[in-house]
Amino acid sequence: MKVVAFSDPHGYLPKVKDFPECDVVCIAGDICPLNVQRDMVESISWFLLTFKPWAESLPCKKVIFVGGNHDFFLWNIGPATNHTGSEVMKKLLGQYRGQSKLVYLQDSSYEFEGKRFYGTPWIEDLKNWAFYASEEDLAKKWSTIPKKCDVFISHMPPRRSGLGEVIQPGWNYGNDYGSQLLAEVLSMRDIKYALCGHVHSGRHLPVEYNGCKYVNVSIKDEDYKVKYDLFEFEI
Repeated sequence: MKVVAFSDPHGYLPKVKDFPECDVVCIAGDICPLNVQRDMVESISWFLLTFKPWAESLPCKKVIFVGGNHDFFLWNIGPATNHTGSEVMKKLLGQYRGQSKLVYLQDSSYEFEGKRFYGTPWIEDLKNWAFYASEEDLAKKWSTIPKKCDVFISHMPPRRSGLGEVIQPGWNYGNDYGSQLLAEVLSMRDIKYALCGHVHSGRHLPVEYNGCKYVNVSIKDEDYKVKYDLFEFEI
């Protein structure tokens, strides 16, 4: 199975005609444009009228994505309807009836053609942003990560060999925002690939630890300019 992954497009959508053909596309959060991120109506309109048609037209069978700290509409859509975010998005996307190739994961799994994907959107470093949770809450949420999966998708990078380190000179240069808690949880799991984003300039080359390949798949730099390539791999 061929997978193409990226993260933190912030409204940028790669041209469909240039997109590599694959089985599954994974997006590790921060899909929403910066100029509408805190406006629920505008964000949902962009998602349904721009993002969804783009994703449906990609040369793949499934597009699996999680939220990020800029995706306030995904964070708020559950509490606003007294349902979980996953339940609401499944209904919006027609996922229950198999009417869409999009799959939204929020502390949940999805199995496709014998491969298991798991996604979680939470972050621990920005209190006033979407999907922030305390370390105590994160420990509870991340305890539900399955013991075994093929592809793990998180917005927050685990603290592992610079995945969450700001290596671009400028604001917060040299700081490592990777989660030690997430790194510890994943080290006790059997996972083939762990994809993340959030820190745009974090280490983009795969880092292997305990049989798992960890990759920061952000495509923009710290100035929100497209810089990095899509990450392609086989599972």
